[in-house]
Amino acid sequence: MVRKILLTALISLSLLANPWASAHQPVVLQDTDTTAAKGPLLVDATISFAIRASFTKAGQTRALRAQFKEGDQLDLQYLIIDKRPESALKATQLPSVVITSPSGSKVSIKFNERTKFFEPYSRTNYLYLARYSAPAQAGIYSITITSRTKSAITLAIGEKEIQGEVVRSDTAAAACPSPDSKDAETGITQARAGRLVGMSETQSQKCAQSLNWGYRIAARDGEMFMLTKDYRFDRVSVYIKADKIFAVDVG
Repeated sequence: MVRKILLTALISLSLLANPWASAHQPVVLQDTDTTAAKGPLLVDATISFAIRASFTKAGQTRALRAQFKEGDQLDLQYLIIDKRPESALKATQLPSVVITSPSGSKVSIKFNERTKFFEPYSRTNYLYLARYSAPAQAGIYSITITSRTKSAITLAIGEKEIQGEVVRSDTAAAACPSPDSKDAETGITQARAGRLVGMSETQSQKCAQSLNWGYRIAARDGEMFMLTKDYRFDRVSVYIKADKIFAVDVG
C-alpha cells in the first residue's frame, strides 16, 4: 500500500513538473499571422499543440506552418469552447480551415460531429466539431483559418505529449544553430535539424559543414534519391524544392 501511494505521488509530481506530458502546448496566433509565411512554424507537428485563433469580424485570416517527416501522421482536431457565443454559432458562421500540403493539394475541414470534451488542465468544456487524420507528406504544410464573423476556435495538432519547438519567422527558421557538442555525443535533435528549413541548398551545406554534421540530399524538386539504409545520428538528410530546404530528417 505504501509503495502504491508513493508511486501515485511520484506520477503526480512528474505531471506537475512537466505539464507537456499531459496537455497540448498552446500557440496563440497573432493579428500579424495573416499568411502561412508570416505565421509560426511547428518544427515537429507530430508533437501536440493547441492553436488558438480569435477574430473580431468576418474576413480575417490567421495562418501557420506545420512540418512533417516521411512516415509521419497528420492529426488535426477542430474545437470550440462549449459556451456562448461560440457554441451558438451555426456551422456557416464558424471559421473555415484549409490545409495545404507541400505538393499544393488542399483539404477543407468539414464539420461532422459535436462531441463534448472536458479539458482538465484548463478546466474548460469544449466541443469537437471535426477531426482529420491522414499520412503526411514530407515537408511543410500551410494551415489557413478564415473568419466568417466574430469568433474563436482551437485547433489541436499532433499527438506526442512532449515539449515542441515553435519558430515565429522565416529568418529565425533559416538561421544556422550554434555549435553544440551534444550533436556528436547524443545526436542531432530534430529541432536543431529543422533550422535548415528555408535555407538555400548552398546555405544548408555550409551550415551543416560548420557544425560538423553529415549531409545528404534525399530529394530535389520531386525526385527521390537512392540513400544508404544506415542510420547516423550525426547526419541530416534534406529535401529541396526550388533551391529551398523544405524538410529535414536526422539519420
